Amino acid sequence: MVSLLARTAVAVLVTLSFAAAGVPVAAQSSQPAWADDLFADLQDMQPRFNSNVGDVEMNFAERQVYNQLTGNVVNVYFVNTDVAFSFYMRPDGTITDLRQSRRDDASLKMLMTRDTAENLVALDNPVPQFVEHVQNGRRIGNTVRGIVINGEDGKLVKQATWTVINTVKGLF
Repeated sequence: MVSLLARTAVAVLVTLSFAAAGVPVAAQSSQPAWADDLFADLQDMQPRFNSNVGDVEMNFAERQVYNQLTGNVVNVYFVNTDVAFSFYMRPDGTITDLRQSRRDDASLKMLMTRDTAENLVALDNPVPQFVEHVQNGRRIGNTVRGIVINGEDGKLVKQATWTVINTVKGLF
């Protein structure tokens, strides 16, 4: 009787482990194929960005805006898609902890189109173009031109700060 109970328990555990093994695969399939390719390109771009971050020429206003990015976890949302990535921008402006998902601890959200991201990853030195995209970033209907940054939902101080930045940069 004990061996029958043991065999039944083992059979149930094996069945449950096969069922559980399929769950993550189903969850990953909702990501479009282009997102995987873009993430790989972003990983390749990260060392180029980091090695050039100190060399970029920025005027006073651009430097002030850039300084508001540093030291923050940022969720990157690709407009008109469900794709989101995230990264941490160290206080020195370098990017680390790049992830192919959004993060709950992010304080900033960055909106851009897939085309903008693909443009950046193709550059030998993406930093100047990144700065320009942030400087010229605007919401246009249900999309954006360049890169638009705001505080992540629930981060009221960051939202207020970036509302002011986005308004003021529109005056230049």
